[in-house]
Amino acid sequence: MYPIKNNVAAVMDLKAGKHLVAPAINNISCTNNRFAGHFFHQIGPFDVIQALFIVLLTFLVISANLMVILVINSRRYAAYIHPQPRYLLTSLALNDLAIGLLIIPFSALPALLHCWPYGEIFCQIQ
Repeated sequence: MYPIKNNVAAVMDLKAGKHLVAPAINNISCTNNRFAGHFFHQIGPFDVIQALFIVLLTFLVISANLMVILVINSRRYAAYIHPQPRYLLTSLALNDLAIGLLIIPFSALPALLHCWPYGEIFCQIQ
Protein backbone atom coordinates (compact mmCIF):
# COMPACT_ATOMS: atom_id res chain seq x y z
CA MET A 1 0.00 0.00 0.00
CA TYR A 2 1.24 3.46 -0.92
CA PRO A 3 -0.43 6.25 1.04
CA ILE A 4 -1.21 9.42 -0.82
CA LYS A 5 -3.28 12.30 0.54
CA ASN A 6 -5.67 11.74 3.45
CA ASN A 7 -4.43 8.14 3.89
CA VAL A 8 -6.05 7.05 0.63
CA ALA A 9 -4.16 4.14 -0.88
CA ALA A 10 -3.13 4.29 -4.52
CA VAL A 11 -2.99 0.52 -4.85
CA MET A 12 -5.89 -1.27 -3.25
CA ASP A 13 -6.70 -4.90 -2.96
CA LEU A 14 -9.64 -5.67 -5.22
CA LYS A 15 -10.08 -9.15 -3.69
CA ALA A 16 -10.83 -7.57 -0.33
CA GLY A 17 -13.71 -5.64 -1.91
CA LYS A 18 -12.08 -2.23 -1.82
CA HIS A 19 -12.61 0.24 -4.64
CA LEU A 20 -9.96 2.14 -6.52
CA VAL A 21 -10.18 5.87 -5.83
CA ALA A 22 -8.48 8.62 -7.81
CA PRO A 23 -6.13 10.64 -5.62
CA ALA A 24 -7.16 14.16 -4.70
CA ILE A 25 -5.06 16.61 -6.70
CA ASN A 26 -4.76 20.35 -6.85
CA ASN A 27 -3.69 20.96 -10.41
CA ILE A 28 -4.06 24.62 -11.21
CA SER A 29 -0.45 25.28 -12.04
CA CYS A 30 -1.00 28.69 -13.63
CA THR A 31 -1.61 30.13 -10.15
CA ASN A 32 1.98 29.28 -9.23
CA ASN A 33 4.23 32.25 -8.37
CA ARG A 34 6.45 31.69 -11.39
CA PHE A 35 3.45 32.35 -13.65
CA ALA A 36 2.38 35.51 -11.85
CA GLY A 37 2.23 38.56 -14.06
CA HIS A 38 2.20 38.49 -17.81
CA PHE A 39 2.29 35.23 -19.70
CA PHE A 40 3.35 36.64 -23.03
CA HIS A 41 6.99 37.32 -22.20
CA GLN A 42 7.50 33.56 -21.65
CA ILE A 43 6.08 32.52 -25.04
CA GLY A 44 8.73 31.64 -27.59
CA PRO A 45 8.55 31.01 -31.32
CA PHE A 46 8.43 27.22 -30.83
CA ASP A 47 5.40 27.64 -28.53
CA VAL A 48 3.57 29.68 -31.16
CA ILE A 49 4.37 27.10 -33.84
CA GLN A 50 3.15 24.33 -31.55
CA ALA A 51 -0.12 26.19 -30.81
CA LEU A 52 -0.66 26.90 -34.53
CA PHE A 53 -0.10 23.21 -35.27
CA ILE A 54 -2.75 22.31 -32.67
CA VAL A 55 -5.21 24.77 -34.24
CA LEU A 56 -4.45 23.40 -37.73
CA LEU A 57 -4.89 19.85 -36.45
CA THR A 58 -8.24 20.82 -34.92
CA PHE A 59 -9.54 22.20 -38.22
CA LEU A 60 -8.26 19.17 -40.14
CA VAL A 61 -9.92 16.70 -37.74
CA ILE A 62 -13.22 18.57 -37.82
CA SER A 63 -13.31 19.03 -41.61
CA ALA A 64 -12.16 15.49 -42.43
CA ASN A 65 -14.71 13.87 -40.16
CA LEU A 66 -17.52 16.10 -41.40
CA MET A 67 -16.58 15.14 -44.94
CA VAL A 68 -16.58 11.42 -44.06
CA ILE A 69 -20.00 11.72 -42.40
CA LEU A 70 -21.47 13.62 -45.34
CA VAL A 71 -20.04 11.33 -48.02
CA ILE A 72 -20.94 8.06 -46.31
CA ASN A 73 -24.51 9.18 -45.65
CA SER A 74 -25.11 10.91 -49.00
CA ARG A 75 -27.64 9.38 -51.34
CA ARG A 76 -25.03 8.96 -54.06
CA TYR A 77 -22.77 6.62 -52.05
CA ALA A 78 -25.30 5.15 -49.62
CA ALA A 79 -26.41 2.66 -52.27
CA TYR A 80 -22.90 1.16 -52.42
CA ILE A 81 -22.44 0.76 -48.65
CA HIS A 82 -24.53 -1.61 -46.56
CA PRO A 83 -26.30 -0.07 -43.55
CA GLN A 84 -24.23 -1.77 -40.84
CA PRO A 85 -20.80 -0.61 -42.06
CA ARG A 86 -22.27 2.80 -42.77
CA TYR A 87 -23.51 3.06 -39.16
CA LEU A 88 -20.14 1.88 -37.86
CA LEU A 89 -18.16 4.36 -39.97
CA THR A 90 -20.56 7.17 -39.06
CA SER A 91 -20.24 6.46 -35.35
CA LEU A 92 -16.44 6.37 -35.59
CA ALA A 93 -16.43 9.66 -37.49
CA LEU A 94 -18.80 11.20 -34.93
CA ASN A 95 -16.49 10.05 -32.12
CA ASP A 96 -13.48 11.63 -33.83
CA LEU A 97 -15.52 14.77 -34.49
CA ALA A 98 -16.40 15.02 -30.80
CA ILE A 99 -12.70 14.70 -29.91
CA GLY A 100 -11.89 17.38 -32.46
CA LEU A 101 -14.50 19.71 -30.98
CA LEU A 102 -14.23 19.01 -27.25
CA ILE A 103 -10.67 17.85 -26.54
CA ILE A 104 -8.11 19.10 -29.07
CA PRO A 105 -8.96 22.85 -29.03
CA PHE A 106 -8.39 23.09 -25.28
CA SER A 107 -4.82 21.85 -25.60
CA ALA A 108 -3.54 25.00 -27.35
CA LEU A 109 -3.52 27.22 -24.26
CA PRO A 110 -1.54 24.82 -22.02
CA ALA A 111 0.93 24.38 -24.89
CA LEU A 112 1.47 28.14 -25.02
CA LEU A 113 1.58 28.82 -21.29
CA HIS A 114 3.37 25.66 -20.07
CA CYS A 115 0.84 25.36 -17.26
CA TRP A 116 -2.70 24.06 -16.73
CA PRO A 117 -5.18 26.98 -16.57
CA TYR A 118 -8.47 25.05 -16.57
CA GLY A 119 -8.75 23.59 -13.08
CA GLU A 120 -8.91 20.20 -11.43
CA ILE A 121 -12.21 18.87 -12.80
CA PHE A 122 -11.33 19.63 -16.42
CA CYS A 123 -7.89 18.09 -15.83
CA GLN A 124 -9.46 14.81 -14.80
CA ILE A 125 -11.85 14.91 -17.78
CA GLN A 126 -9.02 15.69 -20.17
